[in-house]
Amino acid sequence: MSQISSPEPAAKETGRSRTQAERITAEMEAEIVRGDLVPGQKLDEVAIAQRYNASRTPVREALRALAVSGLVTHEPRVGAIVARPTVSNVVELFELVGELEGVAIRLACERMTEFHRARIETAYQACRRQATSDAAETYLSANDAFHGAIHDAADNRALKSEIGQINRRLGPYRRFITFLPGRRESAEREHEILAEALFAGDGARASAAMREHVKVLAEDSLLLARSLQL
Repeated sequence: MSQISSPEPAAKETGRSRTQAERITAEMEAEIVRGDLVPGQKLDEVAIAQRYNASRTPVREALRALAVSGLVTHEPRVGAIVARPTVSNVVELFELVGELEGVAIRLACERMTEFHRARIETAYQACRRQATSDAAETYLSANDAFHGAIHDAADNRALKSEIGQINRRLGPYRRFITFLPGRRESAEREHEILAEALFAGDGARASAAMREHVKVLAEDSLLLARSLQL
């Protein structure tokens, strides 16, 4: 009697492909956020597959995932490229994330535990130390940790996810702004105002300070957007 062939090898291949797709997605996302892959840059499937020693299937999956998150777009007769937002797109994203960050810090005022408060304080002090250093990359990490600690204290996973997705799309612009002369020192003065309100439990004042903080980033982002002729 003939036997039906087992589907296990195909299932294993599918699982391996999915793992490859996730790895490629994560690494390309990081490269876009860091600015290693610049807005408008063409993303060739064959070259990417060769680079990661993968078939084109997980590469296509990765590009689709990056398109869903807004980091990649597909243009007719060109294919996949790193998303190239317009000036208005960049400003709109900063406006939106400013409002969401304002909600997050207001919720953090209401919900933070002593554990969250200690984490925020530690991250805030790390930002202050890095603001005057020459290591802008280290400051970026400290800044992300400070804002991330506030997001965790807000205790709203959906809100944290939305903020994270928008910030990834704004990654190259946020990096550029951080490297502007005097920007880190200005950011720390803004952090001081919002942290004071947060630790005082004044949600309205903390929210207003956070929105103003992000508004300044939006204004600075226009410099980059215009320099790139978006």
